[in-house]
Amino acid sequence: MRVGIIGTGNFTKNVLNALQKDNYLTIVGGYESIKAEGFQDFNLLNELIEAVDMVLVLDLLSCNYDDFSEVLRYSKHLYIESPGLLSKRDLSRLELLANEASVSLQIGLKQRFYNFFDDLNKYELYPRIIESKRNIKFNSKSTQLSVVDDLMSHDVDVALKLVNSDVKSVYSTAVGVYYKDPDIVHTRIEFYNGCVANLMGSKIADNKTHKTEIFQKNLHCSVNYLKQVINVQSSQSNTKFISEDWGKRTKYDQQKDDYIYTLKREVYSFYNSIINNIEPIAGISQYLQLQSVTDKIKEQLERNFTANV
Repeated sequence: MRVGIIGTGNFTKNVLNALQKDNYLTIVGGYESIKAEGFQDFNLLNELIEAVDMVLVLDLLSCNYDDFSEVLRYSKHLYIESPGLLSKRDLSRLELLANEASVSLQIGLKQRFYNFFDDLNKYELYPRIIESKRNIKFNSKSTQLSVVDDLMSHDVDVALKLVNSDVKSVYSTAVGVYYKDPDIVHTRIEFYNGCVANLMGSKIADNKTHKTEIFQKNLHCSVNYLKQVINVQSSQSNTKFISEDWGKRTKYDQQKDDYIYTLKREVYSFYNSIINNIEPIAGISQYLQLQSVTDKIKEQLERNFTANV
């Protein structure tokens, strides 16, 4: 399948190097993109669109809603790595255009492609309690991060994927320990099936942490994203293992940011949905569901936030 890339910088270069190693894709070139050997730089977007079957947008600042619409009007498949600057109205219109053109549209919800989901498919999951904690160490750069958007949103989406139920209620509270914006946020999400997800995010921790625990009848699962280890305890067995895909990564993958490796899995899943004519795992509807919950968290924080003033 012929692929075109939109995006600049080291991130795009790393993605390009990773995807070029996969024989199911042919990287044709890019628009507003990097310079690389064997990689054609197109001056006009429509020239790139005409030359490919799939367009990967890795940098939203390089294009806008009109550009995305153009891709879909040419009946080409579209992957948007981060649609944060697009409104809900724009996203809904893009979904409509994709349906009209009978092409696939996938959003970069990388957390849905974490390796541990593959391992958990061995078990029948019906979580009753989910506990997630994601902390980063306090430093000057952390002031630029949003605890909700940059840290907690990933764990929110993991909970949405794990729980086969609609959200009933959301309650959040936060404290600005050092700054006027939230430094630490706690969120409780209740689902209609009775499951509860408790999420904690902090940008002022002593140590970096990212863990998720799943509790249900006869099973307890803990995932350590940083150590890439899964513990599963059940009434049948107690198992500790490194996720199969993590353990099988090549030396190249191990040296690169895990974000790049996960994005490769996303792109392959997108490719697979196209050739098998099935719905992408991470489409507009899943992204809008996530956005709806994070919006509710932010609304809660307008009432339940203690700022350092």
